[in-house]
Amino acid sequence: MNYLYKELLKKANEEAVYNVYMYLAHKSVPKAKESFKSIVHTLEENYKSHSGQIWSDRDKRRLRILKNALRFSSNLANSVIESLTVSKSLMTACSFLKPDNSISVVFKGTGDDEWIDNGEGLSGKSEENTYIFYENGIGETGRKTVYNDFATDSQVEALNWFSMTAAKCGWEEDAQITVSGHSKGGNKAQFVAINSMRPSLCLSFDGQGFSPEALNAFKNKLGAQYEKRRQSIYSFAAENDYVNVLGKPLVPQNNMYYFKSRMGIHHMDSILTDMGKLRRQCEQGTLSMYVQDISGDLMQTPSYFRHPLATGVMSLFQKDY
Repeated sequence: MNYLYKELLKKANEEAVYNVYMYLAHKSVPKAKESFKSIVHTLEENYKSHSGQIWSDRDKRRLRILKNALRFSSNLANSVIESLTVSKSLMTACSFLKPDNSISVVFKGTGDDEWIDNGEGLSGKSEENTYIFYENGIGETGRKTVYNDFATDSQVEALNWFSMTAAKCGWEEDAQITVSGHSKGGNKAQFVAINSMRPSLCLSFDGQGFSPEALNAFKNKLGAQYEKRRQSIYSFAAENDYVNVLGKPLVPQNNMYYFKSRMGIHHMDSILTDMGKLRRQCEQGTLSMYVQDISGDLMQTPSYFRHPLATGVMSLFQKDY
């Protein structure tokens, strides 16, 4: 079993709290440069007054996690939100500036119709996509480049949002940027990390992998940079999570960590205690390994056979969610 070292554990804990917030972000629109402490306080006031919002038991626990986490981390409490975006496809992403001038970029989990996008990402189907790049991530003049690759619409949207946000916020070229996300958000975070030189660290919570064709495309495009970039990508998952094992992993084996969970096996808050601390590490669970074996067999089939199976299964998830 891989054990987290102290600094990475601290970083992972902070990013996990931000990712819990993403599932409550729709309940209150934060002000520009508002502190995370103030954002959480507003959410609490919203809950007390209800403000026409429905608060499930899980939402209440998420709020409790946020409140308690801020008691133990001034770095979190005093961070300020720089941007929050909800796109037409309901991709939700935000960035936080911390007191030490480091930056956290967070992508929310599966949005509208993104289960289908998950299936497309695992199918190995090649598509033409448009990427937006900014010189040094600064300034408003960008150039669009069209690639014929195996990226999905949601993955490309995430990378383009990241590039534009870096330019809009004026992030310095040497800024310490951590990109993270849960579930589909974790997959987007990985995609941004492997396709951009800007992030110094990527933390994927329950985020799935990629098709073999996509990984080969990354390798061919990046050359020697491929291995270097993937070494900065880490996976954190509940012991029996069934999503992080889908597809072929971009994350190196030594960068994968599993945790005991509660209240479900694929919820961001399930690997956190009420105090906002990551639960104890453990071995990968039996259910997770079972799904991993099935997914591994599927990834070995030709794309023309895999595509209808992957998109069909994800269509069922889309219907239920």
